[in-house]
Amino acid sequence: MENRISKFKVIVNARTHLVVDTDTNRCLGGVGANFYRPFVFPFYTPAGHIVIQEFAYDHPFHNGIFVGQAPIHVGDREAWFWGAPPRRSFTDRLFEKLGRMETQKEMEINAHSDGIQFVQNVIWRDDKEESLLHEIRTINIYTLQDATVCDMSSEKIARYGAVQYPQTKYGSIGMRVEPRLLPVMGGIVIGDNNRIGKVDAINDNLSDFVAYQNHLTGHGHYGVFMTILDDATRGPWFIRDYGMALYNPTQTGPVSTPENGSWKISLRFVAYDGELTEARSNDWCKV
Repeated sequence: MENRISKFKVIVNARTHLVVDTDTNRCLGGVGANFYRPFVFPFYTPAGHIVIQEFAYDHPFHNGIFVGQAPIHVGDREAWFWGAPPRRSFTDRLFEKLGRMETQKEMEINAHSDGIQFVQNVIWRDDKEESLLHEIRTINIYTLQDATVCDMSSEKIARYGAVQYPQTKYGSIGMRVEPRLLPVMGGIVIGDNNRIGKVDAINDNLSDFVAYQNHLTGHGHYGVFMTILDDATRGPWFIRDYGMALYNPTQTGPVSTPENGSWKISLRFVAYDGELTEARSNDWCKV
């Protein structure tokens, strides 16, 4: 009998690293980067339904599962890491002092029994290409019996001076949901305590999780679920019917880190087939 550490492999297509089950040839999802930022795309349910959108026409910087933050201050320097080209207009303030996240070419890839873990080193540079902070981003894409999981951790390290993250709606880890899951297509938004419908009961509030779900004719229910991997944190959530779903600690107040200090956020994203149940959500919320 073949003794394998993992049945999963990484297939590289351009700069996209796809996680594939070698037994079934099933693709779980992928990670990659462009000139401005790294992000996760695609991301599939076990049945092959995609649950995130690479970008939207009106928000081209909402890229799959992504990290963003704006503004960021280091000393007297300021940069914005939310918008990214292509521009939406000549007057869009998200493109003033526009920084970029330079993803280093060398990426640590670790295969394990249930999937693949990626560790990316990312230098956040201001509009003058000067280093502002260093990020270690860990992305673990793996299978459960009834779902595909992406755990993303973003640790921002103040290697170039103390960092200030002002109060803002532009941060910190989120996803752009696939359009077929949205209320405009008949989908529902789900929070804990049986909150079901549109985003009104969940946006700006606390919840153990947020999910978007719909029924696709001929295929049944499927959806995408997100939760914060911190026992003490349940929000606030910044979510929209049009498909922006975000956990943003700086929505309610600023964050600061001293030189060489760090700020870490971790979220779990789950692509699932079938309907969301209390038992499933309880399992997926466990750290």
